[in-house]
Amino acid sequence: MARKQDSWEDIHSDTDVLTSIQTEEGLKLLLVRADVLHFSGDVIINTVPRTLQLGGGRLSRVLLKKAGPNLQKELKAKTQKAEEKVGSIFVTSGYDLGYRAVIHVMAPGWDKGAGSSRQIMAKIIRKCLKTVEEQSFASITFPMIATGNLRFPKAIFAELILSEVCSFSSSAQLNSLQEVHFLVHPSDDESCQAFLDEFTKWLKRNPNKDRCLMVGDNQGIFGTVSNPAVSTYEMKIGAITFRVAIGDITKEKVDVIVNSTTKTFNLKLGVSKAILEGAGPAVENECAWLAARPHRDFIITQGGYLKCKIIMHVLGENNVRDTTSTILEECERRKHSSVCLPAIGTGEIPDHWTDMNQQLFCVIPLHRGQSEYTAVKDKFSQISHSFKIRKIERIQNRFLWQSYQVKKKQMDIKNGHTNNEKLLFHGTDAASVPQINQHGFNRSFAGKNAACYGRGTYFAVDASYSANDKYSIPDSKGRKRIYVVRVLTGDYTHGQTGMLTPPSKNSDNTKDTYDSVTDDINQPKLFVIFSDYQAYPEYLVTLSKR
Repeated sequence: MARKQDSWEDIHSDTDVLTSIQTEEGLKLLLVRADVLHFSGDVIINTVPRTLQLGGGRLSRVLLKKAGPNLQKELKAKTQKAEEKVGSIFVTSGYDLGYRAVIHVMAPGWDKGAGSSRQIMAKIIRKCLKTVEEQSFASITFPMIATGNLRFPKAIFAELILSEVCSFSSSAQLNSLQEVHFLVHPSDDESCQAFLDEFTKWLKRNPNKDRCLMVGDNQGIFGTVSNPAVSTYEMKIGAITFRVAIGDITKEKVDVIVNSTTKTFNLKLGVSKAILEGAGPAVENECAWLAARPHRDFIITQGGYLKCKIIMHVLGENNVRDTTSTILEECERRKHSSVCLPAIGTGEIPDHWTDMNQQLFCVIPLHRGQSEYTAVKDKFSQISHSFKIRKIERIQNRFLWQSYQVKKKQMDIKNGHTNNEKLLFHGTDAASVPQINQHGFNRSFAGKNAACYGRGTYFAVDASYSANDKYSIPDSKGRKRIYVVRVLTGDYTHGQTGMLTPPSKNSDNTKDTYDSVTDDINQPKLFVIFSDYQAYPEYLVTLSKR
């Protein structure tokens, strides 16, 4: 009998589910961005060479290290009773991996389409799915098994595996298998894009069959991709087209543009500023006039120079669900057929950020004399006698910032208070800087410098701690790098060696966990987090010894 499986929202609330589709037969396919060490399920797929020796590839090496030597012993025992050739699969226990079983596949290397490697890989995928169904497992996780040492092009592998899974779903009678996870490492942007492209193609081929949960939205608003080139997603609610667009909202051609603003309806901040510049001063004057008079939680003005009939100005700090309902009801009452919203409640970019010209990421040098430079410099005052600041840079990463703000909002609601954020320090080496700037802090680095209180990412309360050469390793010129980081420490408790997640607050409710752990609850010197989007690298400070 298949066991009842908790939903991925319950099990993997701290992972990044980029996209989800559901086949006509009810099989759920999820594209998940997470490290293999921090994801779990019923079955995971691993590749093995003809020698059947684990540890040759990155995935195999990570699994062996976590599972222990018994994984290799069982695999050897299994293969003595089966034929060993390319295309074979072997099932072992999951041991301490967080999986009930591992399917080891002897996969072919990419032959550039000249041979049968594609056909063999397709057959392997089908074998794995069939095995999972026959053994009554509810989920299967496919890491990017063919794109490393086997050198399958990522786009080809994404197309192949999605095609085979959908084909299996339509041809097999599914009794136990409920979910297929495509697991992509957080730094593997190419694979992410390849799978997103394939999911988009699937939706175009199946416009009426199902729904798709798109990037970053775990609230259950579903839609289909209407124009992948401009990252626009739509869904129908009655006669209204509900559009979520990644890009410049002022360029949208719709009946209604929604502006998320403040209680004073000030149009000089955030998205409002861009809308003001696009719509013109007449809209600002009209909004100010209406705001001074009795009104509901929103104000409606003309569209000005924008390509819309009206602009609906709403309070961004209000409940997102209530605000969205109000918007849709008002649009329907006024007989408007389309509405375009900014990402209300997901964290508009800070007003002091430099214009990024539609870029998602950039690093901005700060200059001596700027109040912002001085404020950051003052945080290093306790070590100023030993170190000289060479430069301070502001990290502007739109995706990381908005992901962090979503996490913060969730934590504020969960904990019932807003005292969840701290400014902390993180020392690192020069080689890690590009990765952190672009992708944030990755728990797979846990243990690189310390793991006494859990296998998460460590942050110090004082800059002097991070200034230790053990953490901020000097480069060849003697320069050290320390991040000033916004960290969601939330409710915390004492950490322990080997922890992979914070412990539960209450033994009767294992899902209600602490948000972070520390070395000392009363006088913390450091904090450890286990969710990658629980920290935002706000500033990078480069120092050298005096």
